[in-house]
Amino acid sequence: MWNNIVNTALLGIGKKTLSPADLPADLIPVAESVLGDRSLDSETQFLHLAAVALNYRQSGVNAVQHGGVPLSPAPPEEKPFCNTAAIYALQDALDMDLLPLVTYWLEACYHKEQIVVPEYIPVLLDTAVSQKRIRHLAMAVCGKRGQWLSAMNAEWQFPFALSNEERWQTGSAEDRRQVLLEIRQAYPGMAREWLAQTWSQENTSARTEFLRILRTNAGEEDLSWLESLQERNQKVKDEVWTLLRLIPESFIVQAYWQLLQRSVSRGAGKALHISLQLPLDKTIVDSGISTISNQKNVSEEAHILFQLIGNVPPSLWESHFNAGKEEVIELFRQDDLGKQFIPALIIAANRFKAVAWLRLLLQDTTTFYPEGMPLLTAAEQETYALSIFSSYPQDVINYLSNRTDEWGLTITGEVLKWMARNPYQYTRNFFDKHVLQLPPAIADELDKLTPEEPAYQATWRNTSEHIRKLVSCKVQITNAFK
Repeated sequence: MWNNIVNTALLGIGKKTLSPADLPADLIPVAESVLGDRSLDSETQFLHLAAVALNYRQSGVNAVQHGGVPLSPAPPEEKPFCNTAAIYALQDALDMDLLPLVTYWLEACYHKEQIVVPEYIPVLLDTAVSQKRIRHLAMAVCGKRGQWLSAMNAEWQFPFALSNEERWQTGSAEDRRQVLLEIRQAYPGMAREWLAQTWSQENTSARTEFLRILRTNAGEEDLSWLESLQERNQKVKDEVWTLLRLIPESFIVQAYWQLLQRSVSRGAGKALHISLQLPLDKTIVDSGISTISNQKNVSEEAHILFQLIGNVPPSLWESHFNAGKEEVIELFRQDDLGKQFIPALIIAANRFKAVAWLRLLLQDTTTFYPEGMPLLTAAEQETYALSIFSSYPQDVINYLSNRTDEWGLTITGEVLKWMARNPYQYTRNFFDKHVLQLPPAIADELDKLTPEEPAYQATWRNTSEHIRKLVSCKVQITNAFK
């Protein structure tokens, strides 16, 4: 009906007119009366009919009556509802349309073993339709009534009943990757066994992705299976080599070390004697060691040695030189060529989780090595980040942004002070995404971070207010579930 009226208005009544048949049966008598009134011109008749149709349309319709539809009442809830303060906090998070804050609310409610009040169930389930990561949380905090209500909407019927093994056997590619990662983190051997059982059925892309997941908690127990693989695809072979290079007991790491023992020795005093015999064994090259330097001032020998040193546990140097960690590091630092390999030692310390080595290597460095930071405590990470922030501000910010925990107040202040001087690079959108990393106490420090440049001050004031609003909502959520 309404489309006919709109089309008539667009085309003009000279080309198209309305007839009673174009209108609902209830309006036919009115239409005949209007069209039969010869005192009205065509345009006026059309406007009268359009006005009547508009009022009819806005009056709504009666709901379809379906008698006998079986509908059992929702089962009683087993958990308590969250308090009013929590609902206010949830509404604020929803009003700001910020998934990090909504997720934070869901996690807090879930861990407190509470559920949301019924009127918020539809909006949470609707949000979960497009946000797979929160589906489990959303369904959990919607309680029994949420399960009951989801049965009436196909979009809300999320597949939560599947076990990890069922997800692995029948899930989507993304679901299988997720469950393999979860199992690998908690039960490394089980993850390897599951993958070994389905290996012959996996395609090249899946094999590459699954091997990349096995980097988590790679260990000696993986060697037998990894060394038995006979792969033709180069990408899969590269991932197998990557895994073998993570395991100190693997034949390839041992081959690297044998070559290094012959190539690096201790000379008189604190001098090192470094000499590499070329060409390399084919297995060494096949394992991923590049033989061509991509830097003009680095020889091929130094390029190869750098890679080899980065792929053996740094503790091996202690027995090789019969010296402690500090003395070994000093030997490399005092040698003109050896000091070029300090970054390789840092890579090795990170690769083989040699935390004590990493701490010593990072003490006096002026270079940023983000790959080693996850092994340090949060406080150690931030101390290191502060020491090199002025030289690597964006690199530090990128690293901190990928952390999931809350930043310390000191490093947050330094980061925001720098952002205040670069307002067009770090806009509100950045803070929307990373509100959970901001400590609540930073709200009281924002005015102190105002840049000296007048051109940036107004922008920073607006950004500061936005940050306060975000942090306030985060604090509301925290306090509501104390």
